[in-house]
Amino acid sequence: MKKKIPGLWLFLAIGVLLAAAGSIFFFFGKQGIAYLYVQRKQDRAAIESDRRIIDSLRHEIKRLTSDTSYIERIAREKFGMARPNEKVYKFIEKRK
Repeated sequence: MKKKIPGLWLFLAIGVLLAAAGSIFFFFGKQGIAYLYVQRKQDRAAIESDRRIIDSLRHEIKRLTSDTSYIERIAREKFGMARPNEKVYKFIEKRK
């Protein structure tokens, strides 16, 4: 007569439940695969955005160091500068 081992079935059931819970946590937990995938996409988007900003700033630096007409335009618009014998008009808005 074979001996039945009731503890073996219980042990296997608990093992299967722990494996299922572990795999769910591994894929969908706070630091799981799904979270890391989303985080990676967000990081790549942020890096691409920063690269575009860096490229535009490099272009601005290049223009400010070499393009004299651009430098003159910036001086006129931002600092209100003018050439000799040139008048500068400032418009002041009325407060409401």
